[in-house]
Amino acid sequence: MHNEELAARYSKILGDMDLSLIENSGTPDGLSGIFLSTVGEGYAKAANKTMIVGCETAGWTVLPPAGLESMEDYIARSMAKQRRFLDNQLQSRNARGYTFHNFIRSVTRKSGADGLVYSNLFCFDWKQGSPMKHPRFPEIKRHSQALLKAQIDVLQPDIIIFANGMNTAGCRREYFPIDGPDQVCTNGRDHVSASIGRDHLWEFDLHERIRCLRIHHPSARSKGAARAREFLIGLLPAAA
Repeated sequence: MHNEELAARYSKILGDMDLSLIENSGTPDGLSGIFLSTVGEGYAKAANKTMIVGCETAGWTVLPPAGLESMEDYIARSMAKQRRFLDNQLQSRNARGYTFHNFIRSVTRKSGADGLVYSNLFCFDWKQGSPMKHPRFPEIKRHSQALLKAQIDVLQPDIIIFANGMNTAGCRREYFPIDGPDQVCTNGRDHVSASIGRDHLWEFDLHERIRCLRIHHPSARSKGAARAREFLIGLLPAAA
């Protein structure tokens, strides 16, 4: 049910996309395919619904060799790829060092996997990295913002962990203003009393109902960042 509603929203959002953004995907100078989040079969009944927002993928091929058939087919392919990828990651052992998916597995060990949502701030990557320097970034950002907001609206997570890093903090605040007439983030708070610097962990409410936690990207290697990630896991509700 949730995935069907997501697919319908994705179709509406991407219906006016300039298809040249995806027709060259996978080429050396092209963008990746579009990353579209899904949820597992147990999401509706999950006790803890937790969305983790990364930055972008590192390569994401969706377009079939024969080229684009229809946007509906493309959306179905992208969603199926995301589901397979995440299921595989959840069943994998931790990689060495600090990685994004090691962090995802830590969250699911604490709060359960049924309610997990894996999303990204940007729906494309460029040259297996950030799309922020792509000449058409304003378009990329517009579509990315609409997709992420649709995911939050459809899935209604209890908690959102913004783990997309500091370099993209301005885009996160643009999507979800922290002040001004369009403010949607309120009740900011830190954990300085627990010796966790606000630069490493910040908490706030989105739309006055969703608990949000902001950390550095999980690959950050500093002791402060690692301590904040460990502290954050302790703040999460335990699996039922």
